[in-house]
Amino acid sequence: MELQEAISQRRSIKVFKRDMNIDDDALYSAIRKAADAPNHGHREPWRVIHVAKDRLGNMSKQLTQIAFHDQPKKQKEHYQVVTNLGGMLILILKEDPNQLEGLEDHLAFGAYMQNLMLLLHEAGIGTCWKTPQYIFNEEIQALFNIQENERLLGFLYLTDLEDEMNYRPRHTENMIETF
Repeated sequence: MELQEAISQRRSIKVFKRDMNIDDDALYSAIRKAADAPNHGHREPWRVIHVAKDRLGNMSKQLTQIAFHDQPKKQKEHYQVVTNLGGMLILILKEDPNQLEGLEDHLAFGAYMQNLMLLLHEAGIGTCWKTPQYIFNEEIQALFNIQENERLLGFLYLTDLEDEMNYRPRHTENMIETF
């Protein structure tokens, strides 16, 4: 697969209506290969937690007891969606308190994630990056053992690629200015 083809064909998979399975070996390989992302000073400011398919239900129950404490309908909906996934990655940024290094680390994390999603696409694993409001909840952060120098940036839902995804052109006509 050519790079531009992979970039234009990779889409966030947002259909979770059937039981999906992924190849965990391909997942782990992509996680390691994505670390070739540019990062200042080789700080590699990323950490991921893999929630395997057989652990998704337990994780969902724990998470929704915090995020949707008095909302049994939302708890049930989350469980139904999440347990259809092939797995999930918890996305964690190691934050540097210095302004410049912190900015560099955010950019490096974005490069890492782009690499990871492209590599997963190439391996036949679909993705959808989720950033729900509850990622800022301290109890949710404790659930995933987020350290004081880290930030929970979201969840990467892992799916199969059985559904056909249409290309949606990007708005590039006014994105370049000259100085």
